[in-house]
Amino acid sequence: MTDRIDTRNIDSTAGAVYFVVGRGTEGGPSDSYRLSVAGVRNADWGDVSAVASNSGYSIGTIQVDLGQQGLRPLGSASDRPLKPGEKTYVDAIIEQSSAYAKTHNLPYTGDLTALRKDLLSHGDGQGQHSSIHFIDTHTRDSINQWASSSDGKQWIHQNVDYPQIKSITADATAIVDKYGKNIPEDRRFETICILAKTENQIPGKIAGFEKVLKDGGNYDDVLKHADALRSAVRFYDGPKAATIAEAYDNAYGQPGNKEALDRANRKVSSAIYDPSSEKTDPDIQAALKAIGQSAPTRAHHDSGALHSGSHGKAVGTLQSELAALGYTDTKGHALKADGDFGPGTKAALEAFQRDHHLTVDGVAGPKTLAAIHQQAKSGKTTSLEETSHPDHALYVQAQKAVYELDARMGRKPDQHSDNLAAALTVAAKREGVTRIDQVVLNEDGSRAYAVQNDAHKHYAQVQTAQAVHTPVAQSSQALQTADKAPTQPVVQQSSPQQAAPSIGM
Repeated sequence: MTDRIDTRNIDSTAGAVYFVVGRGTEGGPSDSYRLSVAGVRNADWGDVSAVASNSGYSIGTIQVDLGQQGLRPLGSASDRPLKPGEKTYVDAIIEQSSAYAKTHNLPYTGDLTALRKDLLSHGDGQGQHSSIHFIDTHTRDSINQWASSSDGKQWIHQNVDYPQIKSITADATAIVDKYGKNIPEDRRFETICILAKTENQIPGKIAGFEKVLKDGGNYDDVLKHADALRSAVRFYDGPKAATIAEAYDNAYGQPGNKEALDRANRKVSSAIYDPSSEKTDPDIQAALKAIGQSAPTRAHHDSGALHSGSHGKAVGTLQSELAALGYTDTKGHALKADGDFGPGTKAALEAFQRDHHLTVDGVAGPKTLAAIHQQAKSGKTTSLEETSHPDHALYVQAQKAVYELDARMGRKPDQHSDNLAAALTVAAKREGVTRIDQVVLNEDGSRAYAVQNDAHKHYAQVQTAQAVHTPVAQSSQALQTADKAPTQPVVQQSSPQQAAPSIGM
């Protein structure tokens, strides 16, 4: 019988959640032990438009967002009044980092009141979002020097990561224990990780998952709900947590791994764990390897290479180019250009390296990046967005219909809308649909239909979650295959129902 993570043991489960939800979905140690803003790289500092949605300053493996949670008591995973002697996250971080800067003669602003206000700010300034206030780079760098020091790492683990991990794991496990009667043993860990990631990112959506389980839902239903939520909330990483959790659980069951991963899980689920020791700890390295984050060499970092744990626009470009070249994730699904270098991106990159006789290390260094750029450039097809594309008119029809669907659902058109329109254009071509008059969803929003309003009601369908994450470039290339395939009428199926996804948005 294959060994599985003991999800009835809170310490074992919390440790595994640390690696999957913390290190796997939030990035690597470079993000855990520095002050960061989702979507913002060093080169983007000061550019409010680069901020991901309503994000604020964050720190820690579980990425406590100071803009949303900075006034919580230090170590608390929920909002509550301060008790005597307690400090808030933001005040404690200012206290620790300013003291470190003073001791080490580092530059640090003298206006702590203004710094506090800035650290509590958040948002990209779009719509009803407020705008983040960027702190000066000298103070930022000094905070990062504290956070990346041995003392800083241990303080962050003890006061930020440890209590957060324990809390979200306990809450997620309690929900599965209480309502998950149809969750099989071999999917408990993945389910717990989806719920833990949801509570960490958008706790208001936990109720939706509870309802799925209360209604007798199984793991596929939970994952389907997470996919639908990801389609509506672009930064939500519940499905990503599920993929990494599956890889971690599978690695746990492989011969020789159980003991090392058990030790790693116990270590990180302790308040006294010292993160600065991870590079020389074989147990921690085994756990990181299980989620595809084996520590890259210094040469990789110094060369500006992209690797597991990297994130940002450069990763998104890499993913788009690999996807356009036909490379997929570990399950053969279209590679998502989400800007996060995870197991799927690594698998696609390694496949490219094998195909082009490069060193297969899963790291996009200068040589690999040059080869990918060259292949993407030489194999580039005309985009559906260009008027010269033969199917541009059909794409415009699909785009118009998707935008109308967005309006009915109360959301603004975005890149996901264009991705969906392009995917529907491909499906329409393959199914012989020559005109797209409207786009509708089925009752649970899992499928989207491009409808041709003629006497026969021809239509083509796609899986919504996959379509919205398929880049327009990839769909444009896919049309080359569609153009070669013989067109045929769509086989009539049960009519699609126009309804919004039931995800409580």
